[in-house]
Amino acid sequence: MKAELVAESGSFRDPSGRVYELGGRIIRGIDGATAEDFEKLSREKFFIRGMEKGGIIPSTQIVSEEFSGEDFSGNVSWAGFLEHEKIPFISYPYEWSFSMLRDAALLQLGILEDAFNAGWMMKDATPYNIQWRGAKPVFIDTPSFLPRMKGEQWVSYRQFCMLFLTPLMLKGYLDINHTDILRANLDGLTPPEAACYFRGLSRFRRGVLSHIFFPATVERSIAKRERDAVPVQKRKGVIQSDAMVLGLIQQMKRLVTSINRPIGHTDWSKYELTHSYEDMDFKEKEAFVNVHSGSRHRSMVWDIGCNTGHFSKIVAKFSETVIAIDGDHDAVEQLYLRESAQENSNILPLNLNLANLSPAQGWAGSERKAFDKRGRPELVLCLALIHHMRISANIPCALFLDWLSSLKSEAIIEFVDRSDEMVIKLLANKKEQYDDYSLEIFERQVRERFEVIASQDLKGGKRRIYMLRPK
Repeated sequence: MKAELVAESGSFRDPSGRVYELGGRIIRGIDGATAEDFEKLSREKFFIRGMEKGGIIPSTQIVSEEFSGEDFSGNVSWAGFLEHEKIPFISYPYEWSFSMLRDAALLQLGILEDAFNAGWMMKDATPYNIQWRGAKPVFIDTPSFLPRMKGEQWVSYRQFCMLFLTPLMLKGYLDINHTDILRANLDGLTPPEAACYFRGLSRFRRGVLSHIFFPATVERSIAKRERDAVPVQKRKGVIQSDAMVLGLIQQMKRLVTSINRPIGHTDWSKYELTHSYEDMDFKEKEAFVNVHSGSRHRSMVWDIGCNTGHFSKIVAKFSETVIAIDGDHDAVEQLYLRESAQENSNILPLNLNLANLSPAQGWAGSERKAFDKRGRPELVLCLALIHHMRISANIPCALFLDWLSSLKSEAIIEFVDRSDEMVIKLLANKKEQYDDYSLEIFERQVRERFEVIASQDLKGGKRRIYMLRPK
């Protein structure tokens, strides 16, 4: 009996294949041409080397008679199937820090250069084809490789600029939040749209004229010629020599590498130096997290409000994967740079607004899944977070606890009392004083939703930390 495959809701844009899940296995159905290409690809040295070094997802062709899954024509099965290594947690480019997006771009370009030198081309250049093992990027879309036709240009150049280069330039040159741009524009910014951001001398920054303004001028000219009732014109394909294409790829690698953005000092980018704890109090907090996160091994832990990841490192010792998220870009950037330098980091840093986590979006509201629908944590850390959610983001503690309990996970949560200097600071210029924010009310709300396994006072009673189990 054939196993019925369940299609991934975000896999449909490439008609040559579709990704499915079956009991934790990741299976990709592919059409006949793609199956033939993969047989050749699997013998290429650059592809084998890419899998061995970790830059390309391990993939093997499997017997098609094992599975049943409809293709886009309604046929009962694809011509062939591949099996890929499973990524622990799917993330999206609008959740990546600047250096994460840049490293993903350099991985894409490096693989493209290797493929080109071996006689192959890549039909896509989207960051959605890249995921993360801890803090290491990995390319996951094997059907993107095609044998290169003689004279063929870099067909996905425009897509690379829209989704990689332009967001990097916006952040690196103008300090415009690239994550907001990518979240609002899932296909990236077109050259005419991107050109609107570069005014005055900024248009003369490296790469802006050649990769934004010149393409924008060309696209506006084409749109003007073909608008309204003008007959459709057959555009001539551009023939490019091997040297021209390779030169463009290598020039793009140098450009992307040159785009830098120094880490600024924000409220949380120097957490280890600026937290409000005395040494002994901080050690007590570390000990509580260490004991309760280390009570058993867990497959996935979320550290919500991770700052620069001090406590993420503690729980990482007892977990297969830690998803460390924070709304402060530079804190996440610092965590990523530290973890990416480690050989086997199991921490994935993500830059998300904690009061506005990534929603379900894209086609039919399911192409890109909401953050909390992509995996179930076994433990969630919420340390020194609740006062920011209530006072800074105006989210009642009861609603935050409702969301937390909906995860059906254990939690370590820290309450920061009104007597703490951080709460005093937050309330200093607030007209509303949040009468519902008190230890007594918080504890009652917690006990309505969780079983309290342990608790401990910190900072002389100004804070209290809890180990919770869902009811």
